[in-house]
Amino acid sequence: MNIACISRCLFCTRCGLRKPSSSFSTNTRFLYTVSYPKSPTNLRRLNNVGNLRKSTYLFLVRNLSKAAKREPAKVRNVRWKDLRDIFALAYPCRRRIYTGLLFLVIGNAIGLVLPRIIFMFIDIDGNCEKEGNVKENQTDDKNMYFILAAKYLRVHYMVLFGLFCIVVTSYGIRHYCMHTAGQLVINNLRQAVFKSVIHQDMNFFSRNKVGEIVSRLSTDALIVGQSVSSNLTVGARAFMSFFGSAAIMVYTSPELSEVVTCLTAAIVTSGYCFGNLQRKYTLQMQEVVAASNEVATEKFSNIITVRTLVSELKECETYKEKIHQLWVVSRREGRAAGCMIALHEIAILASLYTIVSYGGQLMNIGTLTYGDLLAFIWYASLCALSLPGMVNFYTELMKGLGASARLFELRNRVPEIPVRGGLLKKSITDGITFKNVSFGYPNRSLLFTDVSFHIPAGKTTAVVGPSGSGKSTIANLILRLFDSNSGHILVDNVDLKSIDPSFWRQQIGTVAQEPILFSTTIRNNIIYGSKHPELIMDVQLEEASSLANALNFIKNLPDGFETVVGEHGTSMLSGGQRQRIAIARALINDPMMLIMDEATSALDAASEDLVRKAILRLIKSSRKTVLIIAHRLSTIKFADQIVVINNGRVEETGTFDELMLIEDGLFKNLVEKQAIGSDNSIGEGDFSVQLIPPLVVDL
Repeated sequence: MNIACISRCLFCTRCGLRKPSSSFSTNTRFLYTVSYPKSPTNLRRLNNVGNLRKSTYLFLVRNLSKAAKREPAKVRNVRWKDLRDIFALAYPCRRRIYTGLLFLVIGNAIGLVLPRIIFMFIDIDGNCEKEGNVKENQTDDKNMYFILAAKYLRVHYMVLFGLFCIVVTSYGIRHYCMHTAGQLVINNLRQAVFKSVIHQDMNFFSRNKVGEIVSRLSTDALIVGQSVSSNLTVGARAFMSFFGSAAIMVYTSPELSEVVTCLTAAIVTSGYCFGNLQRKYTLQMQEVVAASNEVATEKFSNIITVRTLVSELKECETYKEKIHQLWVVSRREGRAAGCMIALHEIAILASLYTIVSYGGQLMNIGTLTYGDLLAFIWYASLCALSLPGMVNFYTELMKGLGASARLFELRNRVPEIPVRGGLLKKSITDGITFKNVSFGYPNRSLLFTDVSFHIPAGKTTAVVGPSGSGKSTIANLILRLFDSNSGHILVDNVDLKSIDPSFWRQQIGTVAQEPILFSTTIRNNIIYGSKHPELIMDVQLEEASSLANALNFIKNLPDGFETVVGEHGTSMLSGGQRQRIAIARALINDPMMLIMDEATSALDAASEDLVRKAILRLIKSSRKTVLIIAHRLSTIKFADQIVVINNGRVEETGTFDELMLIEDGLFKNLVEKQAIGSDNSIGEGDFSVQLIPPLVVDL
């Protein structure tokens, strides 16, 4: 039996039994698990958990918190599927990569053989002969082709110059092909992840922070792209240079090669161990970088709140803590890298000392010439320089695997609510019906329980209720941004889940309580979301703006509809102006349904009155289905139906006059609290607001 303590409650992960406790600290947020034997005694104790005393809860909390320290995620072994997935990213750019690898082979092959031939010049010019007559014929036969090539190039120096040009050109083409292929891989990966993320359901964004997702798109994608492009060519070059140099070393002097081989084993082993550590540290560093980016994104996006509350120093300390965690992980990585580099340098120095001392002895007995020894030292150095490249290839590949884990998870995630697929509902003839709907946001208790009501087609329905009762959630469910936990939402007796979500949303014009504008022109903001924005004429644009009471202030701007509003529209427009542009955006497509989430909340009294009248004229002329989410009651007096929600249930339903006749009714109490006068109305669609004077109590 597993028992978990989750934020002020005991929760049995097997039977689902939950017991809240007010004695838990409100700041305690943890998920600890401990196993107990499934004995009859323990089962009886768990079944009677409701009778446990407060001290027992505290005892469990203390012991669970001590026994269940959060452990870092274990890095699993690399599987062939992991490598296949990461290198599959390079498949669309395979021609560039194959071209780069081809020129890599050409350049490296010539670059490996050419030094061996050049070092033969020493023996030819110096007329150096081996003293050992026994080895002389064998050595000459072995080096015959190198000697002939050296004599030829010694005379035809332009051929030698041409070979140098081929090597240099090959390196340049190889770098260009792999660099461009790497950037294409990064772009394709970012596009795939962005496409997957932007189509995810709202539950996904409730569980994941935007700053972390942006970090995955920027930092992680760069690491993964480089690991399969530039890192691939670096690794291929290192492997080719290492094994090619090793082959020439064995060809030149097998005796010296045996000694050097023993020393290289230590470098290869250390590189393998460091590669595994590198993957572990990469996972940790990406998590910390994502957390720090999330902090910066959140604070910069809400800089006005930070500034007005004078929290700059506090936020600097918060960001400093995140960066310090990054430094701690980086210090561990640097310590491991330092040990590996030190071991590598020791092996190189030991190899060089061994080659010089033992090679001198071989020269004394006539086994080696001066040219052979210099060539061997050259290729041994090339081998030594290639080893870091091989190790770096492995460590960078581990970095790529570590960074790709979360990226592939984002790319391959299937949204809980599909983007497309289903019936194309082009009209609403009967209405929208909520039938026994229950709903709760992720990691929260149920907001609705068995809610049922009907939104008639061609009518205006207003949803009112106390703050936090879930009025805006009704709109989210109709737009199918979330799916209900139970029950059904029917559109003309057709389940909403069987209707194409994207097509359905295109038929609805929505104005949120806090309108969001994009950093582009006013024109683009209004036509944003149109299926064919290029077909929208200026007349339609001006008509929608006029209905939203936005045309006058737009024309007064220096560039009119071509005015760039800045990020979120905050740099150019007031809150009321942004709201009116959002209303114009909702009207531009002539939707079959309008959802107004207190669409006039940010307007002044005069603008609110004009917009309300324009919307009422639009409703009466087109007979659209309208849902008004009312946070203040001045906009719903002439609604055909008012639905009052409280404590997750529908409390009352009726017209304004019908609900006002209910004694001690919730709606009537809300109206009286907000002091909306119905007797002193100025005209149709106009309301006078009476302010309640402060209560004076004589003591």
